[in-house]
Amino acid sequence: MPFYPLIKGGAEYQSKIIATELQKEGYEIVYISYGHETEDCIYDNDFKIHRLKVKASISGKVLMYKGFMSRVFNIIKDEKPDYIYQRILNSFTYRLSGFSKKNNIPLVLHIADNYSVEFEQGSKSVLKRKVFSTILKNKPNIICQTRYQQNKVLEFGYQPKAIISNMHPVLIDEVPKKDIKKIVWIGNARPVKQLEIFIALANSFQDSIYNFHIIGKLPDNAYGEGLLKEINTAINITYHGSQTNDFINSFLMQSALLVNTSVSEGFSNTFIQAWMCGTPVLALNSDPDDIMVDNSIGVDCKGDYDKMKIALVDLLKDSAAHEAICHQSIQTARKLFSTEKNIAKIESVLNSILTKTKAIEN
Repeated sequence: MPFYPLIKGGAEYQSKIIATELQKEGYEIVYISYGHETEDCIYDNDFKIHRLKVKASISGKVLMYKGFMSRVFNIIKDEKPDYIYQRILNSFTYRLSGFSKKNNIPLVLHIADNYSVEFEQGSKSVLKRKVFSTILKNKPNIICQTRYQQNKVLEFGYQPKAIISNMHPVLIDEVPKKDIKKIVWIGNARPVKQLEIFIALANSFQDSIYNFHIIGKLPDNAYGEGLLKEINTAINITYHGSQTNDFINSFLMQSALLVNTSVSEGFSNTFIQAWMCGTPVLALNSDPDDIMVDNSIGVDCKGDYDKMKIALVDLLKDSAAHEAICHQSIQTARKLFSTEKNIAKIESVLNSILTKTKAIEN
C-alpha cells in the first residue's frame, strides 16, 4: 500500500490512520509502498517503508506484474509478518493472494471502492470476474466498507469477515461558525470525479451569493488543462490546488456545503471529514448505505443534475435548518466513523484471524 503522505489518495490516507492507531496498540507496521521514483528502505515515525518503483508496461499488465511481485514476495519473506494488509483490490492482489495461501500468511483485503466488486457486461468484465474468483479461491479475509460491497462479494458465495467504514479522528464537538456562501469540492480531478459538473454547477449560480471552491490536484494532461481553463474563466470559482488534510479540515469547518460529483464512490473520505466538521454533503451519485438520507445529513441526487441545483438552494436557504443539519452531521460522524470505534473492529478481525491460524497450526 503506498505510504501517505509520500503518495496521496483516499485509500492511502485510511491505511495511514489504521497503521498509526495499530502502532499505538503495539503492532509493528512495515510498508511495501509502490509508485516511487527511487527504490530504497526508509523510516518515518517508526514505520519501516520499502519504497518500490512500478512500471505499468503492457507486458507487466499481461503477466499480472509477475516481476514486480517477485520483489514484493522477497521483502515479505524477509519481514516474516503475521498479516498482510492490502487496502485496495487491484492487479497485485491476484499474485498476492496466491502467495498468502501458499505461505500461510493471512491476507486482509480491505475493499476501498465499489468498482473493485462491480462486474458489468463485456470481455474486460469477464476477465475481471475470473481474476476475482481466483482471488477468492485463495481465501483472503475480506473487509468491506458498506453493505453494498458485502452483497457484491456474497454474490460469489463468499462471506466477508466484516463491514468497517472509513474512519477519521474526532475534530470538534460543536458546530463552528459557517460561511453560508462557501461551497467546496475536494478531490484529485480524475475523469471519474467529474469536476466539470461542479464547474457547470458554479456557472449556473453566477448571479447568486454563493462562492465555489476547488481543492485538489488537476491532472497534467489535456483533461486537466481543459478543467483549468474553465476554472480560470469562471467568475465565482477559487482553485486552491492540492492541500494538506489540516488545510482541508480547517476549510470544511468554515464551509456550508461539500459537493461530490463522482460517477460513484465506495465511501469517500471527504464525506466523513465534512461531517466531522459539521458540514453536510450534496452528492450527485452517492449515499453509502443510505447514511445521508437516514440521518438527514445531506442529499444524494441519484444522477439528476437538475435536482442537484435545487437541493443546493434548499440546503442553504434557511440558516436555522442548515445549522440543525450541521449539528446532526457531527453527531452522526462521531457515532459511526470515529477512529476509536472502528479501530476496535479492525483489531477484532485481526485477533479472530490469528486465533484461527494458531488453531490450524496446532
